[in-house]
Amino acid sequence: MIATDFFSKNKNKIINAGVILLAILVALYIYNLQSQQLVTLEEKKNEEMKKSDVIESLTRVEKKINNYKQTFNRKDLGSVIDAMTDISRGTGVKVVSVKPGIEQKYPEYMKNSFLIVVRVDDYHALGQFISKVENYKDLFIVEDVNISSASTDSNKKEEKGLDISLTISTISCL
Repeated sequence: MIATDFFSKNKNKIINAGVILLAILVALYIYNLQSQQLVTLEEKKNEEMKKSDVIESLTRVEKKINNYKQTFNRKDLGSVIDAMTDISRGTGVKVVSVKPGIEQKYPEYMKNSFLIVVRVDDYHALGQFISKVENYKDLFIVEDVNISSASTDSNKKEEKGLDISLTISTISCL
């Protein structure tokens, strides 16, 4: 009887306490679900950030590749003649002739060779010329150098210097 009297007197308080307890349990359940979703979202965010970093690095690599492709563009005889004339200025070298050479194709690139004959007064001028060729803004590779004394003509006075035959190659992307 005491229990029934207690329940009758405090019926509203007991119902209110039960509702509050039920609300706390529901809130804890919702909180746990939201925490799990938050952890999942954080993991996805980190994964997407990693993907974004990879994409950015791929973009940078692609830009570098495009820059290299511009460096390794195909050079025709006219552009090589212009480049050799430009390089020969200020070195005491006279370009006598430029001839196209062998064209070799590889899976990823093509190698074009040019036979260039120059006349120099001394070895120092030759060294400067070769240095400028290999450090030119376009890619040129000196592969072969043949040195001989300058040709002489019987009607003209004897010329001093050296005739140099250079095999210069360029690389171009396919």
